[in-house]
Amino acid sequence: MFSEVFLAVTGREMAEFTPQKTAYLSCHFSPYGSGLSNLPAFLPKDSLLLVDDRMPPKEHDPNIVAKQLKEVVENFSVKCILLDFQNAPTEETEAMARHLVNTLSCSVGVTKEYGKKLQCPVFLPPPPLHTPIEKYLTPWLKQGVYLEIAPESIQITVTKDGAEFSPIPYIAELPLYHKRLCCHYQVEVLEDKAIFTLTRSKKDLIALVQKVEQMGALGVVGLYQELKGI
Repeated sequence: MFSEVFLAVTGREMAEFTPQKTAYLSCHFSPYGSGLSNLPAFLPKDSLLLVDDRMPPKEHDPNIVAKQLKEVVENFSVKCILLDFQNAPTEETEAMARHLVNTLSCSVGVTKEYGKKLQCPVFLPPPPLHTPIEKYLTPWLKQGVYLEIAPESIQITVTKDGAEFSPIPYIAELPLYHKRLCCHYQVEVLEDKAIFTLTRSKKDLIALVQKVEQMGALGVVGLYQELKGI
Protein backbone atom coordinates (compact mmCIF):
# COMPACT_ATOMS: atom_id res chain seq x y z
CA MET A 1 0.00 0.00 0.00
CA PHE A 2 2.83 2.43 0.67
CA SER A 3 3.74 2.16 -3.01
CA GLU A 4 0.67 4.37 -3.49
CA VAL A 5 2.18 7.14 -1.34
CA PHE A 6 4.33 9.86 -2.89
CA LEU A 7 7.53 9.75 -0.84
CA ALA A 8 8.99 13.23 -0.32
CA VAL A 9 12.76 13.34 -0.87
CA THR A 10 15.47 15.93 -1.35
CA GLY A 11 17.85 15.88 -4.27
CA ARG A 12 20.55 14.44 -2.01
CA GLU A 13 18.25 11.61 -0.91
CA MET A 14 17.32 10.91 -4.52
CA ALA A 15 20.99 10.26 -5.26
CA GLU A 16 20.72 7.23 -2.95
CA PHE A 17 17.08 6.23 -3.45
CA THR A 18 14.47 7.30 -6.00
CA PRO A 19 10.95 6.36 -4.91
CA GLN A 20 8.52 4.77 -7.32
CA LYS A 21 6.29 7.79 -6.66
CA THR A 22 8.45 10.83 -5.96
CA ALA A 23 7.63 14.16 -4.34
CA TYR A 24 10.65 16.45 -4.73
CA LEU A 25 11.46 18.68 -1.74
CA SER A 26 13.50 21.81 -1.06
CA CYS A 27 12.78 23.83 -4.18
CA HIS A 28 12.52 27.43 -2.96
CA PHE A 29 12.78 31.06 -3.96
CA SER A 30 16.35 32.10 -4.67
CA PRO A 31 18.08 34.32 -2.09
CA TYR A 32 20.22 35.79 -4.88
CA GLY A 33 17.93 36.11 -7.90
CA SER A 34 14.34 36.67 -8.98
CA GLY A 35 13.46 33.02 -9.62
CA LEU A 36 13.72 29.60 -7.96
CA SER A 37 16.74 27.69 -6.72
CA ASN A 38 17.40 23.98 -6.13
CA LEU A 39 15.30 22.84 -9.07
CA PRO A 40 15.55 19.10 -9.79
CA ALA A 41 18.03 17.79 -12.35
CA PHE A 42 15.85 14.72 -12.87
CA LEU A 43 12.42 13.45 -11.83
CA PRO A 44 10.56 10.23 -12.61
CA LYS A 45 7.47 10.69 -14.75
CA ASP A 46 4.32 11.83 -12.89
CA SER A 47 6.23 13.11 -9.87
CA LEU A 48 5.15 15.91 -7.57
CA LEU A 49 7.30 19.02 -7.15
CA LEU A 50 7.01 20.96 -3.89
CA VAL A 51 7.92 24.65 -3.81
CA ASP A 52 8.31 26.03 -0.28
CA ASP A 53 8.41 29.57 1.12
CA ARG A 54 11.39 29.15 3.44
CA MET A 55 12.67 32.20 1.57
CA PRO A 56 9.44 34.22 1.09
CA PRO A 57 9.01 35.72 -2.38
CA LYS A 58 9.48 39.49 -2.32
CA GLU A 59 11.10 40.86 -5.46
CA HIS A 60 10.83 37.52 -7.27
CA ASP A 61 9.34 37.64 -10.75
CA PRO A 62 6.26 35.40 -11.20
CA ASN A 63 6.97 35.15 -14.93
CA ILE A 64 10.52 33.87 -14.34
CA VAL A 65 9.29 31.40 -11.72
CA ALA A 66 6.55 30.18 -14.07
CA LYS A 67 9.07 29.78 -16.91
CA GLN A 68 11.41 27.72 -14.72
CA LEU A 69 8.60 25.47 -13.53
CA LYS A 70 7.22 25.09 -17.05
CA GLU A 71 10.58 23.72 -18.20
CA VAL A 72 10.64 21.19 -15.34
CA VAL A 73 7.05 20.16 -16.04
CA GLU A 74 7.74 19.64 -19.75
CA ASN A 75 11.12 17.92 -19.28
CA PHE A 76 9.94 15.41 -16.67
CA SER A 77 6.13 15.19 -17.17
CA VAL A 78 5.42 16.44 -13.66
CA LYS A 79 2.00 15.48 -12.34
CA CYS A 80 1.46 18.45 -10.01
CA ILE A 81 3.27 21.44 -8.51
CA LEU A 82 2.48 21.81 -4.80
CA LEU A 83 3.04 25.31 -3.41
CA ASP A 84 3.88 24.33 0.16
CA PHE A 85 3.61 27.87 1.55
CA GLN A 86 3.58 27.67 5.36
CA ASN A 87 4.07 31.33 6.25
CA ALA A 88 1.08 33.65 6.64
CA PRO A 89 -0.14 34.82 3.21
CA THR A 90 1.09 38.20 1.96
CA GLU A 91 0.25 40.21 -1.16
CA GLU A 92 3.43 38.84 -2.77
CA THR A 93 2.77 35.18 -1.98
CA GLU A 94 -0.90 35.42 -2.98
CA ALA A 95 0.03 37.08 -6.27
CA MET A 96 2.71 34.42 -6.91
CA ALA A 97 0.33 31.55 -6.15
CA ARG A 98 -2.44 33.03 -8.31
CA HIS A 99 -0.09 33.55 -11.25
CA LEU A 100 1.28 30.00 -11.10
CA VAL A 101 -2.18 28.44 -10.75
CA ASN A 102 -3.41 30.40 -13.77
CA THR A 103 -0.27 30.01 -15.91
CA LEU A 104 1.15 26.51 -15.62
CA SER A 105 -0.18 23.73 -17.83
CA CYS A 106 -0.02 21.07 -15.10
CA SER A 107 -2.12 20.95 -11.96
CA VAL A 108 -1.00 23.33 -9.17
CA GLY A 109 -1.94 22.72 -5.53
CA VAL A 110 -1.77 25.18 -2.63
CA THR A 111 -1.98 25.06 1.15
CA LYS A 112 -5.45 25.63 2.58
CA GLU A 113 -5.07 29.34 3.42
CA TYR A 114 -4.54 29.93 -0.30
CA GLY A 115 -7.12 27.33 -1.29
CA LYS A 116 -9.82 29.49 0.27
CA LYS A 117 -9.32 32.01 -2.55
CA LEU A 118 -8.09 29.87 -5.46
CA GLN A 119 -10.02 27.18 -7.28
CA CYS A 120 -7.32 24.52 -7.40
CA PRO A 121 -6.25 21.41 -5.47
CA VAL A 122 -5.35 21.86 -1.81
CA PHE A 123 -2.34 20.36 -0.01
CA LEU A 124 -3.49 19.51 3.51
CA PRO A 125 -1.32 18.69 6.54
CA PRO A 126 -1.78 15.34 8.30
CA PRO A 127 -5.29 14.85 9.72
CA PRO A 128 -5.42 15.58 13.45
CA LEU A 129 -5.61 12.31 15.35
CA HIS A 130 -8.82 13.34 17.10
CA THR A 131 -10.68 14.48 13.94
CA PRO A 132 -12.70 12.07 11.73
CA ILE A 133 -11.09 11.80 8.29
CA GLU A 134 -14.41 12.50 6.53
CA LYS A 135 -14.87 15.76 8.44
CA TYR A 136 -11.31 16.82 7.66
CA LEU A 137 -11.31 16.09 3.92
CA THR A 138 -14.90 16.67 2.77
CA PRO A 139 -14.81 20.51 2.63
CA TRP A 140 -11.96 20.34 0.09
CA LEU A 141 -12.76 17.32 -2.07
CA LYS A 142 -14.47 19.33 -4.83
CA GLN A 143 -11.24 21.28 -5.35
CA GLY A 144 -9.10 18.15 -5.09
CA VAL A 145 -6.91 17.07 -2.19
CA TYR A 146 -3.30 16.05 -1.77
CA LEU A 147 -2.93 14.87 1.83
CA GLU A 148 0.24 14.70 3.87
CA ILE A 149 0.55 11.76 6.25
CA ALA A 150 2.96 11.19 9.13
CA PRO A 151 3.47 8.85 12.07
CA GLU A 152 2.24 10.94 15.00
CA SER A 153 1.13 10.62 18.60
CA ILE A 154 -0.79 12.97 20.86
CA GLN A 155 -2.05 13.14 24.43
CA ILE A 156 -5.37 14.75 25.33
CA THR A 157 -5.81 15.59 29.00
CA VAL A 158 -9.43 16.21 29.99
CA THR A 159 -10.26 17.98 33.27
CA LYS A 160 -13.24 19.91 34.60
CA ASP A 161 -11.75 22.99 32.93
CA GLY A 162 -11.58 21.49 29.43
CA ALA A 163 -9.16 19.57 27.21
CA GLU A 164 -5.45 20.14 26.65
CA PHE A 165 -3.81 18.73 23.50
CA SER A 166 -0.08 17.90 23.63
CA PRO A 167 2.06 16.29 20.90
CA ILE A 168 4.26 13.52 22.31
CA PRO A 169 7.07 11.33 20.89
CA TYR A 170 5.79 8.72 18.47
CA ILE A 171 4.41 5.52 20.03
CA ALA A 172 4.37 2.49 17.74
CA GLU A 173 1.61 0.52 19.48
CA LEU A 174 -1.42 1.12 21.72
CA PRO A 175 -4.08 -1.45 22.71
CA LEU A 176 -7.39 0.00 21.47
CA TYR A 177 -8.46 0.80 17.89
CA HIS A 178 -10.73 3.58 16.59
CA LYS A 179 -11.81 2.78 13.03
CA ARG A 180 -13.25 6.19 12.14
CA LEU A 181 -10.14 8.05 13.32
CA CYS A 182 -7.72 5.47 11.83
CA CYS A 183 -5.71 5.41 15.04
CA HIS A 184 -4.94 3.34 18.13
CA TYR A 185 -5.43 4.72 21.63
CA GLN A 186 -5.50 4.11 25.34
CA VAL A 187 -7.34 5.82 28.21
CA GLU A 188 -6.08 6.46 31.73
CA VAL A 189 -8.72 7.66 34.22
CA LEU A 190 -7.38 9.43 37.31
CA GLU A 191 -9.13 11.14 40.19
CA ASP A 192 -9.15 14.62 38.63
CA LYS A 193 -8.58 13.94 34.93
CA ALA A 194 -8.68 11.49 32.06
CA ILE A 195 -5.70 11.09 29.75
CA PHE A 196 -6.30 9.90 26.17
CA THR A 197 -3.20 8.81 24.24
CA LEU A 198 -3.62 8.45 20.46
CA THR A 199 -1.19 7.23 17.80
CA ARG A 200 -1.11 6.22 14.12
CA SER A 201 0.69 2.91 13.71
CA LYS A 202 1.85 1.35 10.45
CA LYS A 203 -1.53 -0.40 10.08
CA ASP A 204 -3.33 2.85 10.87
CA LEU A 205 -1.42 4.72 8.16
CA ILE A 206 -2.29 2.00 5.65
CA ALA A 207 -5.97 2.21 6.66
CA LEU A 208 -5.79 6.00 6.37
CA VAL A 209 -4.35 5.79 2.85
CA GLN A 210 -7.06 3.35 1.80
CA LYS A 211 -9.80 5.56 3.21
CA VAL A 212 -8.63 8.81 1.61
CA GLU A 213 -8.19 7.05 -1.75
CA GLN A 214 -11.75 5.73 -1.49
CA MET A 215 -12.93 9.26 -0.73
CA GLY A 216 -11.35 10.50 -3.95
CA ALA A 217 -8.16 12.24 -2.81
CA LEU A 218 -5.72 12.98 -5.64
CA GLY A 219 -2.68 11.75 -3.76
CA VAL A 220 -0.99 11.14 -0.42
CA VAL A 221 2.45 12.53 0.48
CA GLY A 222 4.77 11.41 3.28
CA LEU A 223 8.36 12.19 4.15
CA TYR A 224 10.68 9.38 3.11
CA GLN A 225 12.71 9.94 6.28
CA GLU A 226 9.62 9.34 8.44
CA LEU A 227 8.06 6.47 6.51
CA LYS A 228 11.08 4.41 5.48
CA GLY A 229 11.34 2.77 8.90
CA ILE A 230 7.74 1.55 8.85
